[in-house]
Amino acid sequence: MEIKQEIFNFWAIILQILTAGGLIYFAWKQTQINKRMQELSDYVALSITPAISGFSIEILNVGRANLYVHKWQIGSLSETYVKPLLLPTEAKSKISINYPPQQVGQHLAKFYLTDEADQKFISTGEVVVEPVAFQLPLSGTQPQGISTDQNSTTPSTGNVVNVQLRMRAWSYKTEKENWTI
Repeated sequence: MEIKQEIFNFWAIILQILTAGGLIYFAWKQTQINKRMQELSDYVALSITPAISGFSIEILNVGRANLYVHKWQIGSLSETYVKPLLLPTEAKSKISINYPPQQVGQHLAKFYLTDEADQKFISTGEVVVEPVAFQLPLSGTQPQGISTDQNSTTPSTGNVVNVQLRMRAWSYKTEKENWTI
């Protein structure tokens, strides 16, 4: 009978060790889940979009933390604010940046931000201004209904080429980074 009691005690100890290991693993996983949920509840994100009309870019806070814009750079253009601009988490709040249409090409966009806890972030994106050209047909008839931003004449035929510029803008990512202006 004592042998059965010893075997029972052995398996009881093994079961207690496995239970303790399971509890430690569960506590570790729960800590990881809580940490990730905290990161998700405080995430920082910007949306960069072209305005519906004109050549301007709209910056929206799509994260869950109020942000302060200290500086922005788009290609060779930049502006640093003495007092940072607040971008609250409300969907209606935005910053509009006028962008000259002469800046044809692909340009890197950077926004230097802080959140309410003074953590520093850099949000990167891209702005592309590209020409779309329409040329007169060979028959010499005038095309109908084309809006123009620029007109130029081709030297070989004398036909007018109507050029319309199109702007696209988007954001890549927002990362925590210790920047200085």
